[in-house]
Amino acid sequence: MTADTAAIGRPGEESEVSRREFLNYAWLASLGILVLETGVLTYQFAMPRLGPGEFGGPVDIGPVESLPSAGLEPEPFNKAKFWWVTTADGALALYKVCTHLGCIFDWKSDQGKFICPCHGSQFTREGELLTGPAPRSLDRMVITARDGSGAVVAETGPDGAPVRIPERTSVVVDTGRIIKGPSA
Repeated sequence: MTADTAAIGRPGEESEVSRREFLNYAWLASLGILVLETGVLTYQFAMPRLGPGEFGGPVDIGPVESLPSAGLEPEPFNKAKFWWVTTADGALALYKVCTHLGCIFDWKSDQGKFICPCHGSQFTREGELLTGPAPRSLDRMVITARDGSGAVVAETGPDGAPVRIPERTSVVVDTGRIIKGPSA
């Protein structure tokens, strides 16, 4: 029996790990850690991170009494990416992205309209297309009004028309439900 086989074959004796075996174990452990980290990062990237009041989900904007009344300038909700507009016909939540190439437009109070700074598309206070390269009016988000018990008492219809919100209700804008604006 040689010395190598004697060291391996005897029960109860410790066998030394060769340098090659150690490097193989180290390589496999490193590879396992890399695969695990990649899996964790992929999972975290794929899962939506929606906090309360952020774009992509329902945004509670409070009681209707705290919102601007008809005739006042549109109010921006930057974190949720919409403009709140109250008209004589009801309320609108206009998606804050131009329908042309996705630029963020702004309200110009001196001109009384929304203007896209990128390519000059212009929209009325209600989001209707006035001029510009935009192919359609502004997109709208679904508004839901709930009473004290949580029952829905008013909601934006499939056409995106302004919704009348009764008094003493809580208003929620669902930024995940966008209604495309009508074509020009």
